Amino acid sequence: MNRLPTWLEVLGATLIILLLIFLYLWQGWQVIYLQRRVSELEEELIPLRERKRELQITVARYFSYDRIERIAKERLGMVEPEITEEEASSE
Repeated sequence: MNRLPTWLEVLGATLIILLLIFLYLWQGWQVIYLQRRVSELEEELIPLRERKRELQITVARYFSYDRIERIAKERLGMVEPEITEEEASSE
């Protein structure tokens, strides 16, 4: 049988071990990097959540029934309908 020289077997085993060590270290670095990135994104999210809350309050204010009613009366000249006795008795 053709057997590889001993030095080549040792070199191959050493390279495999070094590759596994490198992969292990790289995985650790990736975890640290991703944890740091998550922290950065969470910090960016704080003002965005505050802005979202402010916008939700603004939307609620603009679409409130009282505001719409006031605009309808003041700007559009709308009035509450009057219910006649005839309409009241038919209900």
